[in-house]
Amino acid sequence: MIFVESVEHSPFSILHVTGSVNDSIALRGELRNAGLQAGVTNAADFDAVRRELAKTAVDVIYVEYGDNTREMLVALGELAAKEPAVDGVPMVVYDDAATTEDVEAYLAAGAFLVIGDESLVDPMLRRAVAVGLLYKDRDYKAAQLAKSELRCQKLIDGSAEPVAYIQDGLHIYANRAYLDLLGFESIDELLEEPILDLAIGESAGRLKAFLKKEEGEETFTMRAGGGHEIDVMVNSTAASFDGEPCLQIFASQVKEATDDISDQLEYFARRDLLTGLYNRNYLFEQIEARRTEIDTEDDGSGTLLLIEILNHDEIKKHIGTTGMDNLLTEFGKEIEEHVGGQGLVARHGAFSFLTLLGRLDQARTGELAKALNDLAREYVFAQGTTSVTVTTAAGYVVLDENSPSSATELVDRVERASNRAAQDGDYAAREYAPDIKTASEREQEEAWARKIKAALRESRFSLVFQPIVSLTGDREISRYEVFVRMVDEDGRLISPAEFLSQAERGDLIQSIDRWVVLSAVKQIQKGVKAGEKQKLFIRISDASLHDPEFAKWLAQRLQMTRLPDTLLAVQVSVDKAGHTLRHLADVQDMLRPLGGELILDGFGAGGDNFRIVDHLPVSTIKIARSLLENFAQEAPNQERVGGVVERAKQAGMAVIVPNVENAASLQILWPLGVDFVQGDFIQAPQETLEFDFAQF
Repeated sequence: MIFVESVEHSPFSILHVTGSVNDSIALRGELRNAGLQAGVTNAADFDAVRRELAKTAVDVIYVEYGDNTREMLVALGELAAKEPAVDGVPMVVYDDAATTEDVEAYLAAGAFLVIGDESLVDPMLRRAVAVGLLYKDRDYKAAQLAKSELRCQKLIDGSAEPVAYIQDGLHIYANRAYLDLLGFESIDELLEEPILDLAIGESAGRLKAFLKKEEGEETFTMRAGGGHEIDVMVNSTAASFDGEPCLQIFASQVKEATDDISDQLEYFARRDLLTGLYNRNYLFEQIEARRTEIDTEDDGSGTLLLIEILNHDEIKKHIGTTGMDNLLTEFGKEIEEHVGGQGLVARHGAFSFLTLLGRLDQARTGELAKALNDLAREYVFAQGTTSVTVTTAAGYVVLDENSPSSATELVDRVERASNRAAQDGDYAAREYAPDIKTASEREQEEAWARKIKAALRESRFSLVFQPIVSLTGDREISRYEVFVRMVDEDGRLISPAEFLSQAERGDLIQSIDRWVVLSAVKQIQKGVKAGEKQKLFIRISDASLHDPEFAKWLAQRLQMTRLPDTLLAVQVSVDKAGHTLRHLADVQDMLRPLGGELILDGFGAGGDNFRIVDHLPVSTIKIARSLLENFAQEAPNQERVGGVVERAKQAGMAVIVPNVENAASLQILWPLGVDFVQGDFIQAPQETLEFDFAQF
């Protein structure tokens, strides 16, 4: 065969593993006499093998090791797994007494072939050497290919032409030009992202068929990162990336055709006649369209960014009105090029540019605002022998489901942010934030909604725990009431009354309720794993209590958790329970077998609360907090609490008394037969579940 014949013209090296040096010398002589450029090195044992392999690259390992041949093969196989230089080197065994079972054992231990007759040594070794040389040649060419691919990769990375690699319809690589074309900030946003998700309308079906071809050229309508549509011409060819087959695609934006009169009219309807950028009216339409899309998306968002030239009067003195027009055109194109596919850029006021951005979050929009200010800082406009620089300020506003739908109102906000940035100084940038003194109620609600969402997203909510102490010696379970806390971006604690009321107005209270439930259950599970039974008493909002979907969700979470006892108590106001008795009874029935229960809070504040228990039987009630104010001095309140406790005992219910603030109150409560007490006198809410229940 040709590849075997090639051995005659190539130098090669054999490592002869045998106890006889003379045998290795004889083998070398035989191969040389046959006209082969053979080098044979002897290794008498495994240590010698390692030393020789560390010094010299070999093409074949020839094992002639008697009864220990198989053990040597195993050791060589283990060495090959650790040393890349040994991996792939054929191992040949000589054993003229080998049985069929021996040959099978040698092959299983990693032998490439087994020679059983001396007359076969020459031809069989030639075959093994040929394979060894092929391995070496393959490794060499693979290394060369890797170097070539690295050089090509560097060229592609720096190319101005958009290039991407697609495997099984997913992006696995894209260069900077491709990311800019489609409006993505980094490759991380595109990795494992189906390219079909970017195609719009009928383009999706055509693109799916296109990706099945190894080569082709076609134009597709794609959605850029800014949320707008662009026509992209795609050329594809078969390629490989990191050794895996894929498609390499070259992309270019198809510019708007203006040959036809109707196309020209449409073009000019969208464009500012001076700068060629989008005009104000068109961008306002796109703002309202984007705002509508946000309501249909999960966690949809966008931003508006305004950059304004502050020193326009001074510039005009030096270059005149015509020069100013030329500057606006040139500088506007610079902004558009820098923004790329991240958004749409429009001429706004006489000396300002407005950009609608998609996919960029608050932090990255702030970075873009700074980058545009830096662009302005470095920008120099020349007219004849006169040069001028521009001074700018930038403002931006976040668009989300809480934002107003009116483009006019949104632009008004970004203008206010830009004006405040200008007051801060040259090249400053400001995010829009409502002024607490002048903001409308709606603006304040929007700001709170974003603040609460950010706190949920950034884990700035936490739980604190207040012990509920048994006065009857019940120590088997540790009981705590759970309170939720929130800190702002600067780490300052926000009053629960403040953020919870705002969450209710902004329809975010159920998100907080779910966070509280998940965190409480997680804490209970942690205690169970530590061999402790910790029962947590939580409060959830009326909105969640009245929502059948929330009840189903809660039941599903408890089914997944499998609590070993009734360790989660949901506290419900007795007054509000009266309006949803049937629903709460269903919730109670659903929770009981899953380790949860309802308890009624606010007993004794007014009316005959025990009538509720006839329809919603519970095992525990809690006294109204209003009865505990100045409890030691208020005899009527003491009598009312005593009456509630007595009726509860008759009904077989346990009683919790909250807000115990001093020793005098505790002394009065003890003989009344109260089961549990809690309050700052016993211990204020703490971040950990640490309390010595044995002291009571």
